[in-house]
Amino acid sequence: MLDAADLTALRALSETYAAAADDRDAAAVGALFVPDGVLVVPEPPAHLAAHVSHAGRPAVVAALGALADTLATTHVVAGARYQPTPAGARGRVRGTAHHLLPGREGPSDLVWFLHYDDEYARTGAGWAFTRRAVTINWIERHRVSLTRAGSEGADR
Repeated sequence: MLDAADLTALRALSETYAAAADDRDAAAVGALFVPDGVLVVPEPPAHLAAHVSHAGRPAVVAALGALADTLATTHVVAGARYQPTPAGARGRVRGTAHHLLPGREGPSDLVWFLHYDDEYARTGAGWAFTRRAVTINWIERHRVSLTRAGSEGADR
């Protein structure tokens, strides 16, 4: 069984992943995985389902390099469901990932409506990802206007 503390910790794990990705802290993202953990990502627009595996913390950290093409990102965790497994737990986490992209006519927001299919293990430091597979359900793109405060993340 997963108790309330487990559910809170698993949700916090996903929120920490989102915040670390937005902060461009790839090492912090990698630390959320067990040493041999796997991140499986899509290759949009050709593949929206989880497609490319990155096994081990160094590979997970390297995979976050894909965010370098964005001016900023905002990952939002919208909902999650968790179930116990013999090895720990599994979950489906839904959310959006906003990617602020440069453009000749101004910046745009590439929005991924997505879900993560996760597997977790309880470690000495708490819950960690053993596997996280990202599937994009659909993509939208919007022109955006930036305030001075909103453009601060674009300076990265």
